[in-house]
Amino acid sequence: MRHLTKWVFELDIRFLGSVPPTGEDELRGKVLVGAALAMLAAVALVSAASGSQAREGAGSKRALTSITYSTSFGNFGRDAYAWVALEKGYFRDAGFDVKIVPGAGSVAVAQAIAAGSVDFGPADVAAVALARAESGVTVKVVALIQQNTMAAFLALKSSGITKPTDLAGKTFADTPGSTVAVLLPLYAKRAGFDASSVKFVPSSPQALASLLVAKRVDAVGQFTVGIPTFRAATGQEVVSLPYAKVVPGLVGLGLLASDKMIRERPGDVKKFTAALLKGERWAIDNPGAAGAILNKYVPLQDPKIAADELKIMKKYAQTPDVRARGYGLVDKKRIASTISIVNNFFHPKNPASLSQLYAPGFAPSK
Repeated sequence: MRHLTKWVFELDIRFLGSVPPTGEDELRGKVLVGAALAMLAAVALVSAASGSQAREGAGSKRALTSITYSTSFGNFGRDAYAWVALEKGYFRDAGFDVKIVPGAGSVAVAQAIAAGSVDFGPADVAAVALARAESGVTVKVVALIQQNTMAAFLALKSSGITKPTDLAGKTFADTPGSTVAVLLPLYAKRAGFDASSVKFVPSSPQALASLLVAKRVDAVGQFTVGIPTFRAATGQEVVSLPYAKVVPGLVGLGLLASDKMIRERPGDVKKFTAALLKGERWAIDNPGAAGAILNKYVPLQDPKIAADELKIMKKYAQTPDVRARGYGLVDKKRIASTISIVNNFFHPKNPASLSQLYAPGFAPSK
C-alpha cells in the first residue's frame, strides 16, 4: 500500500479521471484531490482574511510587526486562546499586530507556514512529522499546545458506531490533510480493520456537522473537544473514538514556525510564542470569559459551547508536568516517540528526526 502522504502530496493523474479508481485507490484519490482544494482554500482564506478584524495597538507609539496566525481547524472554542491573546493585548505588548485566519487541518497549516503565507499556527505533530519526511515541509515545532493528541472520529450515537472496527466499510468526512485523514492507515492497522474499506469525503470544517445530520457520512474527523459543538449542531448524542486510545503515545498540536523564521527572526518567534501561550493559559483558566471573547470576534460561535470545548481541552493542555514547568512544555522523549511511531509505520524514504522537527529554546522543555 502506498503511503497516505503520497495521496496528499503527489499529483497522480489516475485520480483526475483517466483511470477509474477502485478500493484503496479510491480513498487515496479522494484525499489527494481534496488536499489540493484544501491548500487552495487555505491560501484564499489567508489572502482574503477580513480587514475588519480588530487590530491591536491602534494608538501605539511604536511600530508593530505584522503577523498572520492560522488556527488549527476553523474557528472553534479550542482555538479561542488566540483571540484571548489578541483581546488582552498580549500580542500588542510583545510588539505584534496579529491577523487570525481559520486553518484547514494540520498539513494545510504546515504548508501555508512553509510557503510564507502564514507565520505561525498549530498542527498535529505526527501529521507534521509525516509531511516533513515525505515532502520536506520546512517547519518546526517550537512549543506544544496540547501534550496528547485530541484527534478522533465523531459519529452520531444513532449510527450504531461504538468502537473503531465499526468504521470498516463506512464513510467519513474531514478536511484533506487533517490528522485523522493522514494517520488513518496507522489507526486502522492498530484497531484491526482495513483502511481502504473506508470511503473518504473531503469537506470544509463548517460542513461536517450538516453531513452527519443529513446522513451523507457515517462519521467525521474531529478533535475530541468537538463533542459539545457537534451535539449542539446535530441535536443528537455524539460518540467519540479518540486516536489516543488506539495509538497511545502521540503528542498533540504543536505551534509551528518555518525554518526560515526560526533562523532569521528567533527573537520574534520567542516573543510570539510567549504571548500565545499566555493567552492559552488564560483561556484554560477562564473558559467562560474566553468563549465570550471568541464570540466577540467570531459571532457565529456560541460562547457557551466554546467554553465547553476549552473545559475538555484542559486535561490535554494542563498536565501535571505543564503545571510544574509551564505552558508549551516540550517533552523531547515524547516527541521522539511520536516521530518513531510515524517512521516505523509509514517507512518514509527520508525518515523524520527530532532535530528536523523540533526547535528548542522557545518554550519550556525536558
